[in-house]
Amino acid sequence: MQIRTLMNPIQAVTPDEYATRARALLRQEEQLLAVTAENRLLGIITRQDVMLVTSSKSNLKARDIMSQPLFTVTVNEEVHAVGRKMVASDVYYAPVVESGTIVGVVRMEDIIQAVHRPSSRKVTDVMTREVVSCDRTEEITRVWDLMEFHNFSGLPVTEEVTTSHRKYKKLAGFVTRKDILGAGDVRPGKDSGRFTHPPPIEKVMTRTPKYVHLEDSVDECVALFKKYRIGQLPVVKNGLELVGIVDREDILKIYM
Repeated sequence: MQIRTLMNPIQAVTPDEYATRARALLRQEEQLLAVTAENRLLGIITRQDVMLVTSSKSNLKARDIMSQPLFTVTVNEEVHAVGRKMVASDVYYAPVVESGTIVGVVRMEDIIQAVHRPSSRKVTDVMTREVVSCDRTEEITRVWDLMEFHNFSGLPVTEEVTTSHRKYKKLAGFVTRKDILGAGDVRPGKDSGRFTHPPPIEKVMTRTPKYVHLEDSVDECVALFKKYRIGQLPVVKNGLELVGIVDREDILKIYM
C-alpha cells in the first residue's frame, strides 16, 4: 500500500501571515500547518511552535515561528516503510511532497488503521510501565515544560491517594498540548503570557479521559484511537490506579 491512499489534505499559511492566525487554527482540530509559497513547502508549524506567540509578541509572522520537518515522504512510498521512519524519528506525522510541492500529510493514526490486523496481544504486553504524569495541582506552564522535555503530546493527570496500606497515583484526567493552547496565551519560561500566576492543570484537563485495563486487547486500543481521535491511553487497575500508558507508537511497533 502506498502513501497516496492514506494522505489527507493539509492546511497551509503563507510565510507573511501573522502567527496569531496559525495559533487560532491549531487551537481547533488542525495538528500541523504547512508554510508555503506558490505551493512549495517552506516549513511547518506545530502546536509547540505557536506557543512562542503571546500577547506581547503578536507581530510575529509564520516565517518567524515555523520549523523544518524531520523528514518528508512521497505519494509512492510504502506505508510500512513510512511507519518505520515515524517510529525511528519519534514523530506522528509527515508532510507529503512531490517535486517540492506540498500535496498532503500522513499521520501515524492513518498508518495504524491501514496496517492493523487482529491481534491476540494484550495491553500489558505493549504498554509503557514507567509513566510520566503530572499532579492535578501543577501549574500549566510547568506541565508544558514537562511535555517539551519528553516530547509528549499529552500527559495523564493524577492525584495521590493514601490508604492505610500504601500510596498510589489515581487517574484524575488527561491533558494535551491542544488543551493548554486553548487555555490562552501561555509561554513556558520567563514570559508566561497573560498568566502572571499560571492556573493549575486541572483547569484545562479532560476530566473523563478514555483509558484501558491491563488485560484489554491491543485491538481495543486501536478502536479507541480511531473513534476518539486520541493518541494515548492511560492503563489503570483496581479502579483508577495509574499503572502504565499505551500510545500510538507502542501499537505501530507491533506491525512494523
